[in-house]
Amino acid sequence: MKPTQKFFITVLLVVVPIVLTAQEKTKGTETVRFTTSIDCANCANKIMANLPHEKGVRDVKCDLETKEVAVTYQKDRNNPEQLKKAIEKLGFTAKVEKPEEKQAKKEK
Repeated sequence: MKPTQKFFITVLLVVVPIVLTAQEKTKGTETVRFTTSIDCANCANKIMANLPHEKGVRDVKCDLETKEVAVTYQKDRNNPEQLKKAIEKLGFTAKVEKPEEKQAKKEK
């Protein structure tokens, strides 16, 4: 076997499992949005620093303008109610925002 063929096969054996694992991690995730009582950068930083420690949480984004927190989590490891409790434990109010409520806000 030529050295270039060996190299190509080695790269395939390393890259393919990494790609498949990355796809599995995004499979089964969901994003939920909460309307919260955050009002400053420190509030947002507190949520963004602590919420990722909850099981299954993949990503947390805070929007100070709309006072929304978007949490991407694994559905089999967590749920919106537990995430709501985690935000409230940090000292903030949290209400799950349903997509139809957001649409109604935009129309006003």
